Amino acid sequence: LSYAYPDGNLVLNQFNACIRPGEYVGICGASGAGKSTLFNILLGFLEPLSGKILIDDVVLDRQHRSSWMKSIGYVPQEVFIFNGNLAENIALGCQNIDEERVREIVFQVGLGQWLESLPEGIHTRMSEAGAKLSGGQKQRIGIARALYKQAAVLFLDEATSALDNQSEQDINLCLSNLKKDYPKLCILSIAHRDSSLSYCDRIIHLD
Repeated sequence: LSYAYPDGNLVLNQFNACIRPGEYVGICGASGAGKSTLFNILLGFLEPLSGKILIDDVVLDRQHRSSWMKSIGYVPQEVFIFNGNLAENIALGCQNIDEERVREIVFQVGLGQWLESLPEGIHTRMSEAGAKLSGGQKQRIGIARALYKQAAVLFLDEATSALDNQSEQDINLCLSNLKKDYPKLCILSIAHRDSSLSYCDRIIHLD
C-alpha cells in the first residue's frame, strides 16, 4: 500500500503485511510515521494511492466495505459512554440484548469485580459521558462492545496512551487473556511505544 496526502507528502510507501486470524499485531512508530493513515485505510476511510487490501482473498473495495465494517470493532483513545445502562452501552444499539452474554463479556474484560459492586448490575445507569468511570474502565467497555458485536478484527487506536502505567498493564493483560476465549479474534493496535504492545505476537515498525 502507498498513500500520499494532497500536498504530495508520501506517508506510506509500498507497505506490505500479511495478518492471520487470531494474530495480535502491533503497529509502532513516532507521530507522522503513518500509523493513523494506515488505520484509516484499513477502516475504509481513505483510499490508498496504490495497492489493495485483501480480506480472505476478497479485495476490500466500495462494494465490500459495508460488510467489512460490520465485522470489525474499533476502540479509540477516548471511548464514548452514553447516558444508558451498562448493558445498553455494551450492546450499543442492539434491540434484544443477551444479558447473560453481556455479563460473561464484562468478566472477560476484567470488570467482574466492579460489576458485582454496582447497585443494579448490568442495569446500572452510566453517568453522562462516563464521568464516574476511570479511563481503564472506559477502554474495557470499548473492548466489550467489540466482543459483543462478535468482531473478527479489533482495531485499537492508541487505546492505552491516556492511561497510567498500571492501568495500561492491566489492559494489556486483559487483551492477552482474550486469546483463550476468542482464538480467532485478530487485533491490530497502534502505539508510540513497544511497551504499550506487550500483548502482541509481533510488532511492525513504521519509520
